[in-house]
Amino acid sequence: MAKKYTLEELAKFGISERNVVDRSTHPLRTAETWDVSKSDEAVLGSKRDYRYPHVRPQSVLIAPIGQLWEKDAWWHLQDMMLHTAMAGHSVSLQEMKDDSLFSFEAIPMMRWSASMMARDSGVDWLLMVDNDVLLEKDTLLRLLAWDRPIVFPLLEPTDGYPVELGPLSQPGPLAPKQGLVPVRWAAMSVMLLNPRIFNVLDSTAWRGSDYLFGQALNFLGHRIYIDTDTPVKIAHGPTRHAGKGYKEFWEGHKKMYYRLRYEPRDRRPPPGFNPETGDGFLDKDGTYYAVPNEFAPKNGKEPHA
Repeated sequence: MAKKYTLEELAKFGISERNVVDRSTHPLRTAETWDVSKSDEAVLGSKRDYRYPHVRPQSVLIAPIGQLWEKDAWWHLQDMMLHTAMAGHSVSLQEMKDDSLFSFEAIPMMRWSASMMARDSGVDWLLMVDNDVLLEKDTLLRLLAWDRPIVFPLLEPTDGYPVELGPLSQPGPLAPKQGLVPVRWAAMSVMLLNPRIFNVLDSTAWRGSDYLFGQALNFLGHRIYIDTDTPVKIAHGPTRHAGKGYKEFWEGHKKMYYRLRYEPRDRRPPPGFNPETGDGFLDKDGTYYAVPNEFAPKNGKEPHA
C-alpha cells in the first residue's frame, strides 16, 4: 500500500498544496472515459500499466498478401483466427487483392495497401501473411505476447528449400528454441507489425528485397526480431526474381498472370470438417470460415462471442 503523506511532508520536497490532485474538480485533473470493453481490458492485462490508451487494445487486422492459397493454408489461418478470438482479441481479416499488371509488382503494392488499411481501421496490430504459410492455432498469440513493434515467426520450408545456401534471415539459418533473436533482415512471409511504424516508413520500403525492408526499418531505429520459439511451415522457399534467368522470369510471370485471373481460390475447410458439429461455417460455395462474417451462414449455431 502506498504511503500517505501530509501536506507538511510534501512541502519538504517542494510539492505545494496546489499540486496535490485530491479531487475531481482539481485544476490539474483531466476527465477520461475511454470506451474500452471488459474483454479488451482483460486481454491487455499488465500491459495496461505502460501502454497508452487505445479504444481496441490488442486488436488485430490480418492481411493475407494475395488470395492464391496453397493447399490447407486457408483453414490453418481461419483456425488461428478462431483461437485468437476465443482468447479475447478483436480479430479482423482483409485479403489484399492483386490488381497489378506485373506479378512482381503485386506484393509490395499489397503490403503498402495493408499498411494503410491498418492505420485507417485503427487496429493495434497488423499481421501480414503470405498464401503459402501453414499457421498454427497459437501463432498469433505467441507473437503478440512479445509486445514488440516488429516480430516474425521462424519459417520452416517444407519443399526442401536449402536454407543453408539461401538463408531466410541474416544471421541465419537460425536454430529453434532460442527465444527472441534480432536480425538484420528476414523473409517477409509472416510479419506482426505495430501500425505506428508506418507513420514514418516510406512507401518505397515495400519495393525491393527483404534486405531493403530491414534497412528501411533500421534507418528509423527499428529492428526485426524472430521468435524462434514459434515455428511455422511454408510450402515454398522465397521467390528471388533477381536470381532468375530472363526466360524463366517471364515464363513465371505468364503463369502467374493466368493463375490470378482464372484459378479458383482454395478456401476449403479442414479435412473431415462437419459444419453441424465442428467450429466454423461454410458458405454456399464451400468456403470455410472459422469466425462469423457477413458472408458465412450460421448453420443454426450461435456465433462465437
